[in-house]
Amino acid sequence: MTISERKLEFHGGPAVSVLPIAVFLLSTIVLVLKGAPAVEGMILAAMLGISIGMIFAKDVAQYSEEVFSLMANRIATVAVVCWLWAGAFSGIMAASGLVEAIVWLGWKLNLQGEWFTVAVFVSASLFATSVGTGLGTVVGFTTVLYPAGIVLGANPAALMGAIFSGAALGDNLAPISDTTIVSAATQETDVGGVVRSRLKYVLIAAGISCVLFFIFGAGNTALSASEAQQLLAETADPRGLPMLIPAAIVFLVAFSGRHFLGALTAGIASAMIVGPVAGVFSLHEVFNITGNSVAGSAVSGAMSLVPISILTLLLVTAIGIMQASSFLERHITWLQATIAKSVTGTELAIVALISLTNICVSVNTVAMIAAGPLVNVLRKRFGLSPYRSANLMDAISCSFPYLLPYAATTVAAVAIQQEVAKRYGFVEILSYDQFAPFAFYCVLLFPLMIVAAVTGFGRKKG
Repeated sequence: MTISERKLEFHGGPAVSVLPIAVFLLSTIVLVLKGAPAVEGMILAAMLGISIGMIFAKDVAQYSEEVFSLMANRIATVAVVCWLWAGAFSGIMAASGLVEAIVWLGWKLNLQGEWFTVAVFVSASLFATSVGTGLGTVVGFTTVLYPAGIVLGANPAALMGAIFSGAALGDNLAPISDTTIVSAATQETDVGGVVRSRLKYVLIAAGISCVLFFIFGAGNTALSASEAQQLLAETADPRGLPMLIPAAIVFLVAFSGRHFLGALTAGIASAMIVGPVAGVFSLHEVFNITGNSVAGSAVSGAMSLVPISILTLLLVTAIGIMQASSFLERHITWLQATIAKSVTGTELAIVALISLTNICVSVNTVAMIAAGPLVNVLRKRFGLSPYRSANLMDAISCSFPYLLPYAATTVAAVAIQQEVAKRYGFVEILSYDQFAPFAFYCVLLFPLMIVAAVTGFGRKKG
């Protein structure tokens, strides 16, 4: 029997193997409470947890070799590779001026009041699905569309709710979203199938949200017509509209069942053609060599996901240590004897597990990486389709985590409103409790998945 095949043993028993992930979670909670939920800090927290676990290992050499082996876990490496390609593509898209193009479109279509609020939800959804980032959508749309919407007579609270809802929808559905990639990777399945299978949940929540945004979306503006026109003229720019083509290509190729890496490659290639041909950007802006360094939107996009990639490897390792000590097996046995006695109970256990992890961590991708391996073991015990477990995880992680007052999206939205208010005196700075109830898509996803688990709606065996 080789070192890596023997069961890991700890002074104090298998329960001590929880230390690496426990130290990480506690450290991350401290980072969140301090207002600094940075991935770099979480990397050090994960390293600290794994190092403390080593102190209690009976065989340090065996523990160390297990860490090296777990780092090569296929689930983690698949996510890392996908992120690098997705990061390059989303970097190109985010720098292409899509937000300003959407402002121009709404302006020219003369959308006002409740219609503009609905349009913001739809356009934020399209943008987030195109670039695969919820936080980036909140930042970009709050900066540009929030003041523009107030000018056009939208209800400020509903407008912020529409931005959050669109960001969550894109995060939930986009083939290049980090949550989509992680939900598929941790459940050992394909991204395209996951996207296809979750479309029904997305459409239900989105349809109800559109109705609610229309009902509550109208407001008033104190600006004159000339002032409104001047602001819109400053922020509207149609040049980025052609970049919807590469976004559609990625979605359609992934949705058709082709390999996700091929879909991203097709998206990057089409963006490199459409952008320069349409005059949206030059190839120099995508990639260039300046002195002794390289730069460009593709470079910054790919490199921005390197930290989360490293964190993924560390967290999968921390979970693997629990499995190598047999603690995870004992925990699964306990869950089966208490909550997960049936398929419905298993799905509710998955919902509870991912909900608790999201509350503790507040960064939905990290929460899914931490809980994903355990969810995968649970779903296999009852023969659940990997699409089903991936959808439960992703929907919950794109639901109330967007509504947490200490989540990065919430903190960013309030900070950006303050910056925008310095430029435009008419902009209202909303508190968390003012706009959170209007994030209808986020609010609806959680009960929708509870209903799905209880009734079996959308459930498939796999």
